[in-house]
Amino acid sequence: MERLVVALVKLLLLMAMVLGAFAFACRNSLATALFARALSRQDGLSCTQPSVRISASLTQISVSPLRCRVAEGPVKGFETGEARLRLLGLRIRKAHLDFATVDYHDRDVSGARSSVRDSVSAGAPGVLTLRQLLMKTMLDGSEMYSLDSPEVSVNKLTAKRAGRVQLVMYGFRKTVDGAWNRSQAERVECPADPRLAVRDLDMRVLPRTGTVSAALLLGPQMQGSPPRELKLEGRQLDGLRPRFSLVL
Repeated sequence: MERLVVALVKLLLLMAMVLGAFAFACRNSLATALFARALSRQDGLSCTQPSVRISASLTQISVSPLRCRVAEGPVKGFETGEARLRLLGLRIRKAHLDFATVDYHDRDVSGARSSVRDSVSAGAPGVLTLRQLLMKTMLDGSEMYSLDSPEVSVNKLTAKRAGRVQLVMYGFRKTVDGAWNRSQAERVECPADPRLAVRDLDMRVLPRTGTVSAALLLGPQMQGSPPRELKLEGRQLDGLRPRFSLVL
């Protein structure tokens, strides 16, 4: 009887080893199928079918370019290049993309209370346009606030609103910094006004409050003059009449 039990245990171990080797050899196809199933089970999310590759160390995943439509929330849809994910156990710790495009729903901020402190130079129309873009971006960030998200970095992130390009951010990085959701970009272009250039953008948001700081170059300043410091503060972001204050 004991010999039979030992033989059975050995057989089960052998089967487990064979199945494990098979799963390891077929990890990419299995991961692609599981990823597709996970996407299909997300309510309000419709995506193209990507392929998934897992490294031999099982700590890194590559996901092919992806295009998604979103039914709810501030985002209408997004498109990514190849994503490289780093795992910590079964959780995604970091995600890096060469490029991504996010299309947001339009926002009406005409009811928001806002003020501008300090004089605004000849670039005023562009500055006011940028202020509106940053107000909408802050409201999007507060609505999507989460403490359970991985660090994300994108070489080039294009932000659209209702299909129109609003901001193009280079060296973008999004992290959780304490209680804050923090978004940073080394350089930002504003196609709505080519006279504007933004450096060192740093936005921090909570569900109710947020701040943006950046170095702003206006017109002639882009030729080498010192940049101006821009600060935007947002309050009551989750209310019907959020409040904003721009210091320039």
